[in-house]
Amino acid sequence: MTKPLFPAAALVLALISALVLAAPTARAEALAVQLRGRAPAESAGFLVAQARGYYAEEGLTVRLLPADEAAPPFETLARGEADLAVAWMPIALVARENGLPVVNIAQVFARPALRLTCLRETGVTGAADLRGKTIGSWFGGTEYPLQAWLNRLGLVADGSLSGVTLLAQWPGAEMLRQKQAACISTLSHDPATGEGLVELDPQEQGAAVLEDGLYVLPGTLAGPEAEARLARFLRASMKGWREAVAAPEDSARLILGPDPDPGALQRQAGMLRGIAGLLSATGALDEADYRRTVETLRSGGDRAVLRRDPQGAFTAAVSDRAAPPAAAAPDRDAAPLR
Repeated sequence: MTKPLFPAAALVLALISALVLAAPTARAEALAVQLRGRAPAESAGFLVAQARGYYAEEGLTVRLLPADEAAPPFETLARGEADLAVAWMPIALVARENGLPVVNIAQVFARPALRLTCLRETGVTGAADLRGKTIGSWFGGTEYPLQAWLNRLGLVADGSLSGVTLLAQWPGAEMLRQKQAACISTLSHDPATGEGLVELDPQEQGAAVLEDGLYVLPGTLAGPEAEARLARFLRASMKGWREAVAAPEDSARLILGPDPDPGALQRQAGMLRGIAGLLSATGALDEADYRRTVETLRSGGDRAVLRRDPQGAFTAAVSDRAAPPAAAAPDRDAAPLR
């Protein structure tokens, strides 16, 4: 059973309306950015850009707000406490359908990381074996791509023997070790380790969706000067991300601070090595991958994650300004999203 992402009529609509229409005039060259993800490596590009002074070089004062897993997605954006938010695309599109008109201005990760890791001894060797199994989910919106994947497989999260059961996931792989679930949600750059495990990839069923992107409310995009400011932020951020994945150990040491725990250092560096394969070269959203994401989220009939096709959910104006014309087109080195 999926949990509602936006309880109590989501975020108060009157508050949203006021904030959406207000252009940010008081902080002309200052930006507050809401990060996401439990691990520092998941925000490494922004942290490196801050530490190395790349934002300052672009004439920006940037305040990075740590991820708060307990808060509803986009809460700081809706309250006017952040100008941008990093979020998975399914969460953003559901928020938009529920009345918060967030707009994608850039796609930091061009490839998805979500996986399921399963105990082989439960009989799971592939996605076709998930029927009747219990699956761990982080919820908080991360169940949306999982739900879309299950829809592709014709499975309902109803707790029945013919469907699947979704449980709130414990930290790490404890649910597998204690056999409380057949599968848990994992990330390609932070895999579960151990004997007898099988990793499932939604791309094998054509169910992958885009994840980490940058989102703003329409007021933050008001006018060419606002677009230029956001473009400078994107340019500096992608510079930070490129450095982070090119020098993972140095970057992990930088974001963890002096005298980091050796185990934590190696884990964060390992995650950055994995993120290298997900990263967009410029931050430009590939419209074809966006369309495939929407198609996946719209599949499943009355169980579909999205009820309607989004309108006006992204703009290329910022990423076009951030990159030289020759680099502005999205990469096609990587295979299209499946």
